[in-house]
Amino acid sequence: MAANGHWRLILLSDFQCPEPPASTRLQRGWHKLQRVFGITDESDTNNGSTLPDYAGFNRTPAVKALDHGLKGWPGQTREVRFLLDPPFSATADIARDWAEWRQWPCLQPPTITQLVSADVEAWWQSQQVRGPWLIDDISRYFLRTATGMRFLRCLLMQLVQGAFGTGLVVCNSWTYRFITQGFDPGLSAVYCFAPATPGLLRELGIKGAERQLTRLAARARGNAGVALALWKAELEQQPLPHIPASMHDNEGFVLYALLLHGGLNEAALQQVLPMLAPEQLAASLLRMLAAGLVAREQTRWQISPVAYGEVREFLAGRDHCLDEF
Repeated sequence: MAANGHWRLILLSDFQCPEPPASTRLQRGWHKLQRVFGITDESDTNNGSTLPDYAGFNRTPAVKALDHGLKGWPGQTREVRFLLDPPFSATADIARDWAEWRQWPCLQPPTITQLVSADVEAWWQSQQVRGPWLIDDISRYFLRTATGMRFLRCLLMQLVQGAFGTGLVVCNSWTYRFITQGFDPGLSAVYCFAPATPGLLRELGIKGAERQLTRLAARARGNAGVALALWKAELEQQPLPHIPASMHDNEGFVLYALLLHGGLNEAALQQVLPMLAPEQLAASLLRMLAAGLVAREQTRWQISPVAYGEVREFLAGRDHCLDEF
């Protein structure tokens, strides 16, 4: 499978986030002033409109780039490599496509019993896997609670030591930042896709002049999926959401938890945020849903892709631990 197109796999250490355009910085500054002075803009709410299909692009060129970037691996080694998955980037989908082509099985996350007891050995035995494997979303292997972190800590130590052989681990970029800040198991082979360029955006079907696409790529912080979501929202003249003036720490805790875990149902959110009463949590979710900041798929809540930039900026202003993307 030869590499082509504009996708490129790089080491995390080589990643450089594009600078946002001046107009975006001014817009975010205006939104901050709105929050400070209590100004609201009713037209900037999403009001439940259909979310853009940020992952609905042809992933074959990205799969080829992933295969090219991992060329020669695993060979005879028992090495585990990590692939970072910024929110809405579709990196996990790309990795699943690649693993299917390679005929690598996708491991199943631990049961609640295995997670709480940190029984990594029982989890591994239940996989019944021989040869290379894929973990497609390691954020499903923990909950940020008193008992929900032990499984991930034990698992990472054993992965790094080669206890389970060769594998590719897809890791939410917010989860990775959280792990390495509080518990660094010495992860070295960490990869990501290079930031989206105007050429890549054209390959995805986004049309525009070079300057327009450069601005869009920077506004999306190089995230192809976010760029697609923003572009489609503007094409359909959907009003883009921004943070309401009424948002405070409770909403910040909820937003951070959703990014850290790649989305959660309300029961799991309550476990992760026990300081919030159930009615407080429910009220925060409904306020953010009305503002277009979050979306609900069946019982699972997640950040809206078109709101991701605003949410990240809001969390930065409240000193949350941000990812590198």
